[in-house]
Amino acid sequence: MRTCICIAACLLASLAIGAAPAPTTRPASPSRPKPKSSLDYWLGKARPAAATRAATAPAERGANPFGGRDRPFRPDALPGVIELSNEKQLPGRVYTTLEKPWLVWVEQERRWRRIPFITVLSITAVVVEEKMSLKWRWKGMGEPERVYSGTKFPMRRFLWKFRLIDGGEIIGAVKGQPIWVRREGKTTGPMVLHERSKGEPGRTLKELVYIRKVVISRKMRDAVLADQAKGTGGRETGTPKREGEGRS
Repeated sequence: MRTCICIAACLLASLAIGAAPAPTTRPASPSRPKPKSSLDYWLGKARPAAATRAATAPAERGANPFGGRDRPFRPDALPGVIELSNEKQLPGRVYTTLEKPWLVWVEQERRWRRIPFITVLSITAVVVEEKMSLKWRWKGMGEPERVYSGTKFPMRRFLWKFRLIDGGEIIGAVKGQPIWVRREGKTTGPMVLHERSKGEPGRTLKELVYIRKVVISRKMRDAVLADQAKGTGGRETGTPKREGEGRS
């Protein structure tokens, strides 16, 4: 009798276990692939550009000194005139390489002088030598003998005189530094201040145009602009020379 009771209990237990609901646990979803690099990770975290623009208030955009119309063209550009050897004058805003002073080698002092652009009143070319040179080549590799072609080319050597706002002057060699002038959105340059200028064979010294003078002066710039507008319809051509220099 006890044996039957045990068998019946075992059967009831097995039926109860079989009627239990199936487990609801699902297989884990595949994990997202690891980013290959830090760049991939941050690109995945980045927000769309439209949301970034919308989050920026108009007042903040206007206060940005490096964006939109509020950004000046070049804060270091100064009003002035560049005069060329062919009498052409270029008025506008004058500037050189950003954050670079004029580097001038003064032979008498045997040292370089660094001249901030904002301290300059004028730069004048001092022609040390000009001539028509014969074009030549070496006769052969390792041979010191020259062979002349009979064709000539123009050549000049320069020093540059810098007149400063404190009344001082520095004269020396400039080893090739560019200068630009900008007017009404149009840029002329780069023109280069250097110690030696060479023209193409067959050209003349007159055709080898160089910077004769740079004057940093608002008054001079406005006067040249007025002369050009009155006499030449605003074209960048030669205008009557004006005496005097100065930051004004």
